[in-house]
Amino acid sequence: MGYGIDFAEWPTGIEVPQAVQQLIEKFYQLLDNSDPGIGDILADEIFTSDGVAYFGATPFRGTEEIRNSRANAWNLISMRKHEVLKVYVSDRNASDLLFTARVAMGLRNGKQVEGEFTGRLVISDPQTGSPKLCLYQVWGDTSALVAALREG
Repeated sequence: MGYGIDFAEWPTGIEVPQAVQQLIEKFYQLLDNSDPGIGDILADEIFTSDGVAYFGATPFRGTEEIRNSRANAWNLISMRKHEVLKVYVSDRNASDLLFTARVAMGLRNGKQVEGEFTGRLVISDPQTGSPKLCLYQVWGDTSALVAALREG
């Protein structure tokens, strides 16, 4: 694999298809990239047309909202690196995954923050060669980020 999932612990007994692992890897590569065209790739290649992405507490629903979801993603952040730590499967098709992960961020005010979070990925067509995300949702403690932003 490569970026962001190299050291992830994957479930035993139920295999997460290679195409799903590659989708997760590409998804985090995109989230960690500040290129202004990333929203288009997320909308067209990563999510289903009715997909929902919770970036923080804000849900972005459907292609157009997901396309525009990254417009302000880099206003306060200069660097972001996600790393998936462990993946859990809730069904035999590997279409509903929970995971733990870590993110490190460099802020535009010069501060650095890092923390762990938990998330859920619901995947359309996981057993095919072209799965897509139906849902991305995360939960984490943002107090370190809020404090670092206030300091700057």
